[in-house]
Amino acid sequence: MRKMGKMPKILIVIFILFAISTNIFGLYIGNIYYQNVSKLTIDPATTGLEYYKPSFNYERFTRLESYSVSIKSSFGYQLSGTYIFNPTPTNNTVILVHGIAGDRWQSMKFSDMYLDMGFNVLAYDSRKHGSSGGKDITLGYFEKTDLDNIVKWVKWVNPNAVIGVHGESLGAITALLQAELDQQNKDVNFYVADCPYSDLRELLNIKLAGDLRPTFQPAGAFILFYANIVALKKSNFSLNAVSPITVIADIKTPIMFIHGSNDTFIPAFMSLELYLRNKGPKGIYISPGAEHAMSYLTNKEEYTAKVKQFLTDNKML
Repeated sequence: MRKMGKMPKILIVIFILFAISTNIFGLYIGNIYYQNVSKLTIDPATTGLEYYKPSFNYERFTRLESYSVSIKSSFGYQLSGTYIFNPTPTNNTVILVHGIAGDRWQSMKFSDMYLDMGFNVLAYDSRKHGSSGGKDITLGYFEKTDLDNIVKWVKWVNPNAVIGVHGESLGAITALLQAELDQQNKDVNFYVADCPYSDLRELLNIKLAGDLRPTFQPAGAFILFYANIVALKKSNFSLNAVSPITVIADIKTPIMFIHGSNDTFIPAFMSLELYLRNKGPKGIYISPGAEHAMSYLTNKEEYTAKVKQFLTDNKML
């Protein structure tokens, strides 16, 4: 009878030990996964002006008047950028927002298109990229507030300007999340979102399903659960909060959605989801044969024509 009485206590101890070990293991795996996306070590050999110089008209850039800007983030660090004046004087300005592991020079490939259409251009380094501060990458969550500060600075410098935001990949997510913040003041007149994801958790589920063997695919939810705990603890945001699809219906500012048809990193259907859910003025262009963040370089003339037509239709040109 004594042995029978001791069994429940043993089971409780076993259960407690199992729960503790599961949590320790989960946090360990979640931390590794989260570190891979938020604490990137960016190779200086694959970024910077020299690396991206061939992607835009560098010779024209050197002839144009430009200056470096440093704008304070709401989180205490500085955001560094380059403001380029159009050769024909104007207040109208497009803000370029680069993708993950890039910098302002990565997004400069779009500068030629907007300079030709008569805009000034401001390209800046996002949080924890290039010369800007910030301890980690939050996949759009805090980046949206940084972009909002950039927008307010441009509005302060050019009170009557037409302001556009053109983001690619992480920059597109940042743009769409900032667009929700902008709905009250309407400082931004248009957005171009190139290869965004509609929902971060859905994307990570897709990526994990592809990375894990079929036998271990159910572990994806386990990994994301603990990665989210790590994100909350280390970076004060939830992976679940990075979800443009949940706010896109409230955005009335004109948005042009762009995606490469051969994008295997962020599937093109995510842009289609956002386009269909959005209720404001909108356009969509699926770039034939383009891989992730390559729509412009793959189909430059068609890409430019589509953006120009969208801006013309919405009376931005």
